[in-house]
Amino acid sequence: MLTERTVRDAKPGPKPVILWDGQITGLGCKVFPSGHKAYVLSYRSGRRKRLATLGRCSELSLRDARDRARAEFAQFRAGDADPLERRRREREAPTVNDALRKFFDETVPQRIAAGRFSERTAREYTWQARRYVAPALGTVLVSKVTRHDVERAVETLTDRLSQRNRVLAFMSRLFTLTERWEWRAQHTNPVRGIERAREEPRRRILSGKEFASLSQALTDAEQRCPPSVAAVRVAALTGLRIGEVLAMRWADIDLESGRVSLPATKTGARVHDLPAAAIDLVRALPRVNEWIFTNGRSAPVQYRTVRRHFLEIVAAAGLEDVRLHDLRRTLITTAAAGGESVFVIRGLLGHTTTVMAARYVQEAGLAVREAREKAGRAVAAMMDAGVSGNGTASPGD
Repeated sequence: MLTERTVRDAKPGPKPVILWDGQITGLGCKVFPSGHKAYVLSYRSGRRKRLATLGRCSELSLRDARDRARAEFAQFRAGDADPLERRRREREAPTVNDALRKFFDETVPQRIAAGRFSERTAREYTWQARRYVAPALGTVLVSKVTRHDVERAVETLTDRLSQRNRVLAFMSRLFTLTERWEWRAQHTNPVRGIERAREEPRRRILSGKEFASLSQALTDAEQRCPPSVAAVRVAALTGLRIGEVLAMRWADIDLESGRVSLPATKTGARVHDLPAAAIDLVRALPRVNEWIFTNGRSAPVQYRTVRRHFLEIVAAAGLEDVRLHDLRRTLITTAAAGGESVFVIRGLLGHTTTVMAARYVQEAGLAVREAREKAGRAVAAMMDAGVSGNGTASPGD
């Protein structure tokens, strides 16, 4: 029978030798000529005799080796693969890095071709994968990733809650796909159950005075960056997303009817009516190539370029906390405050449901309440004036 002492005192010879345990049949201590010692497990798989290593004797106690041998035999008898086959599968099992490669090499191009992904979404996913997912989980087997592993991957984002939510959403999508690829057991997505941070919707809209300042700053920047200025003006006049504006081609727009075809939006292809002011602005632009907003090369002006110019223009206008998407929010909120129905707002947004439109209508209610308060103060002032001038208010007045 093996003991800790016999394992410790076993001397190497010219050839490997195995000292067998008398307590666990098939468990032995293999002594190599180099002096290294390892606990091994001898068993039969079908007609084949096999020998699996449990661990080095310097890293594993005899008691732990016996416990591990019992566990291996129990799994084997329960119908699981034998230890060597199981380890081979684990070595060949896909890692999170393999899942990321498959996602970006196969899934992303298919989704883009089908109109389900935009290039910008693909770039965002690529950045998230390189910045957060691969460094924390890349070498981990897909089947072994736990909720704790996922939480550890995003632990640095506790002060950037919206970004944390987006990384978690990406990882959830990735692990759902690994279940579909049968790389992971069904309904075991490790992101499920991780609480998302509550995000307050952004409500920033520009006042009339702010729009006047922005317009002047746009005019001042027109000579320096004409395509960016034109794109920002069209976005402000139409309520279109800046990405939709930048994707416009001359072939997509009918200047006579004032309509533009948008082949790729977040809600699919659609046709959008442009106001006369936007049509006049587009009509005045030079036709350099197929793109309406371009720097002259055979490509549209890039989003990051327009965003950089916009931030410079906003700073020059003396405005604070203004983003490109606030132009869209301002136009839609203005329409809602003007009494447009939720269905009209839905059409302005280009959405398929009224959920977001209802939010804009609800937010426009703030303007209605402010108007009611202002009118109430005016009436109260008139009533006070009547009382102070006559001592008592006359019923006939």
